[in-house]
Amino acid sequence: MTELDLWNHLWMASGSNATWFIGLGFLSWVGLRAGQNIYNNPDTPLLMKISATVFCLFVANGWITNFAFSEWNANGVANAMTSIQEEGAILSSYANELIAATDPGAAFSLMPDVIQGLFVASILIMSIGPMWVKK
Repeated sequence: MTELDLWNHLWMASGSNATWFIGLGFLSWVGLRAGQNIYNNPDTPLLMKISATVFCLFVANGWITNFAFSEWNANGVANAMTSIQEEGAILSSYANELIAATDPGAAFSLMPDVIQGLFVASILIMSIGPMWVKK
């Protein structure tokens, strides 16, 4: 395997993550709209509030999973680049930057970093919050 093969793998994986990102953006919008519609209609049944809340929690889980797979792919490629470097391959400066900026070989983790966690929390607050407060 060459450095170019590894870069191709990373970019293909990033394309898949980007597709999920777009879908999750749309689903977040749906959750935000549901929250506003429930807020604007005080006669919304409890079952609808619970269903919309569960939907928003699933969307949040999707964001966290998408972020985790993105990081895992970058860490895996950096780990593979480290391996081919140890076998004698000369890596580009970009590959060395990727290795330095990631955690090569780290296990898959759903724990988001601070910025990702704040992003997901803000979506949850803006979508679920209006569902459960009185107008």
